[in-house]
Amino acid sequence: MTSPHGIPVDLLDRLVIVRTETYGPAEMIQIPTNISYIRAQVEELEIDEESLAYLGEIGQQASLRHAVRLLSPASVVAKMNGRDKICKTDLEEVNTLYLDAKSSAQLLQKG
Repeated sequence: MTSPHGIPVDLLDRLVIVRTETYGPAEMIQIPTNISYIRAQVEELEIDEESLAYLGEIGQQASLRHAVRLLSPASVVAKMNGRDKICKTDLEEVNTLYLDAKSSAQLLQKG
């Protein structure tokens, strides 16, 4: 029996299908900014506005999860460079060291 979405009809009747849309550029900057701000507070990290905007760009290109996960390693790089505050150059360096899932899969396909 063929059914919508490959799910049996009796199970499909019990589910709610929610349509989702991708975030726009403004939202992709705002969301990592808010998440980064909260995460920075929890981890007691300092980050400047330019870096938050750069995290938004990374979130738009890769994923929000990848962008937020760059905060901790960027903090280590900043401290190694004698600073307490994360700047854009720290994030750029860390972004070259850690790949997101899409980039990693592309590298494996090229083999």
